[in-house]
Amino acid sequence: MRLTGKVAIVTGAGSGIGRAIALRLASEGARVAVAGQRLERVEETAGLIVAAGGEALARACDVADAAQVEQLVAATVARFGALQVLVSNAAKNRPAAPLAETVVELTEEWWHATMDVNATGAFLCAKHALPHIVAAGGGAVINVASTSGIAGNWNQGAYVASKHAMVGLTRSIALDYAQHGVRANAICPGFIETERSLGFSTQNRGADWQAKKLAEIPLGRFGRVEEVAALAAFLASDEAPFLTGATIPIDGGTAARRG
Repeated sequence: MRLTGKVAIVTGAGSGIGRAIALRLASEGARVAVAGQRLERVEETAGLIVAAGGEALARACDVADAAQVEQLVAATVARFGALQVLVSNAAKNRPAAPLAETVVELTEEWWHATMDVNATGAFLCAKHALPHIVAAGGGAVINVASTSGIAGNWNQGAYVASKHAMVGLTRSIALDYAQHGVRANAICPGFIETERSLGFSTQNRGADWQAKKLAEIPLGRFGRVEEVAALAAFLASDEAPFLTGATIPIDGGTAARRG
């Protein structure tokens, strides 16, 4: 129970990686505010936490909306009395249908939608959470970026740019708030097996995408959401007191091949 006494916010917590992180933080003793655009999904996550004996608050929140983010943070502090951990996981990366994302073909609408959630959303969450984390004596900001935040990828111009922005934001937070006891790190998942990632790949990468993708991964398998959650829990805990400003791939070795 290494997170006992800590309060965390996890965005994009209605499914996939975000839900797994929220459940893991709660299992480690944290009280967790779970946020996402679909209230029914974050309520499911909160229900799972409560059923396991934890404490949770479910809030609908569009992280691209400054007022909603401010309300999320305020509601969390009002409910739990403090805030020590922020996990910015909300992401715009899986369109409902195939979408051209090379620069010439990329629509301005999709560019802005992606940047608004991934980059601006992470900024807004940090902006409103950091004063409370500082007031609590310090804590952790964890931005869930991507291996696309440390290397390029085909046909994902907006997504790659937004995740690079998240990595840069993480480093800035680490430098600017270290004196206040705040650590900031970026988790960079590779291909993690979720309903959304599998659906996106099937739509956008062709019938033989799975064999090709597995061939790129030195460990020879896709990642699991629980593995990303374990890393997030470590970074949120006092077991990582000297770790800040880091960009950490969790990708089965893929980033090692990219150089």
